[in-house]
Amino acid sequence: MQKNDLKSIIKKSSKLIDSWLDYQTYINELPGLAVGVFIDDEIIFQKEYGYADLESKTKLNDQHLFRIASHSKLFTASAIMKLVFEEKLSLDDKVVRYLPWFVSENDENLQHITIRHLLTHSSGITSDGDIAHDTLENLLDLNLIKKQVKQGISYFRTSETVKYSNFGYAILGLIINAVSGLTYEDYIQNEILTPLEMTNTYPDLTDGNRNKHAIGYKLKYPGKKREDSIQIPSTIMKPAYGLSSNVEDLIKFFQAHMMGNDILFPDHIKREMQRIQFRKNNENKGLGFGLSQNPEAGIIFHVGGHPGFRTMSGLVKDNKAIVVLLTNVSSGPVGDLFWGLCTLIHSLNMLKNNLLQSSEDRPNLDEIIGFYETNYGPQLFGQINSNLVLLDPSISSPANSMQILQHKEDYKFIASKGAPHISPGESISFVKDSNGKLIYMDCRNGKHERFDFSY
Repeated sequence: MQKNDLKSIIKKSSKLIDSWLDYQTYINELPGLAVGVFIDDEIIFQKEYGYADLESKTKLNDQHLFRIASHSKLFTASAIMKLVFEEKLSLDDKVVRYLPWFVSENDENLQHITIRHLLTHSSGITSDGDIAHDTLENLLDLNLIKKQVKQGISYFRTSETVKYSNFGYAILGLIINAVSGLTYEDYIQNEILTPLEMTNTYPDLTDGNRNKHAIGYKLKYPGKKREDSIQIPSTIMKPAYGLSSNVEDLIKFFQAHMMGNDILFPDHIKREMQRIQFRKNNENKGLGFGLSQNPEAGIIFHVGGHPGFRTMSGLVKDNKAIVVLLTNVSSGPVGDLFWGLCTLIHSLNMLKNNLLQSSEDRPNLDEIIGFYETNYGPQLFGQINSNLVLLDPSISSPANSMQILQHKEDYKFIASKGAPHISPGESISFVKDSNGKLIYMDCRNGKHERFDFSY
């Protein structure tokens, strides 16, 4: 097999992936979903579902921006590592070396906190401070940060546990400013966004880019319409959760973190970012990145949660695959869909030898592929190359239900061993009923009609 066979199988599976994501958008009532899959050297799959604006029914497109929230930490970590590469600071430097006010008579732990502790969420300090910063009246600024530091912000000693800290990444942004002499937004623009040609990414929400964003929506309550989520700038907290971007630009960012290029910095810096730096409570922390071995391949990733937006993206290192999912809703299954899509890519890679084999004697499957309603839930019949494939579109991990059906004759097929939806070894068929409508006949001669759906 050639090294581009993974690309080939994902391309041939794109309609099946599209149908599954379309149905997931529908059943989860997501306002909008943007998805991208990059493999090796090109974007293999990119699609938008739903709406950027529910009220006006404005369809989501590839130019709409999403607030990517904690993805911003990856940019902050990358900025720190550029300064490390340039030998302008060290990961084990104490924070107080660059910010002399980072001390407190009430908090002895502060003097031990290093840059590495902040990057790995192992500093033990507060998550967000004691002031809610989700309204214009409660925006944190430097004076408030200094005031809280002086009062004491530690809950644990360094390296005692993972305590996720937006506050800590705001401190990293101030270190970038102190070392480089540039504002955080200027450093990110000059050193990351411009070199990577990320023309649709912004360090914070402004009046100039506000209208480029999809509208963010709150949690949906039964029987009620979704409400818009008010969007405000992140100001001094932008290093933790301020950035906005889209699928294509995030793919460019993760490309720069693949081995074999030095657009941002050389591979030894990337390896340092992508290795386990701190492990606690089943969490593996790199420098900025979360680290996972699911599914059976190293994945570096991050999740973003912001009022009105939920996002996740990552790099499957072994397959040189990048997966990006962005939604404009506060609460949704974006994490489940991300892992489901990663697992599906892994499964398709494992099955590619079988799936890429063509058979000339198989019928044209265009007429029978689609969604069918059964007594056991919806079933999606799709086509990969010349193979008929079945999966359950209602679950977030479709690889767990996927099976390749063996062609028997005409529109008759045999269920494989261990088939989760059909009795193994028995036949199914697709026929036309008395009205000339195509139906699916299961192994018990049960009749099931095709169905469509719309948002």
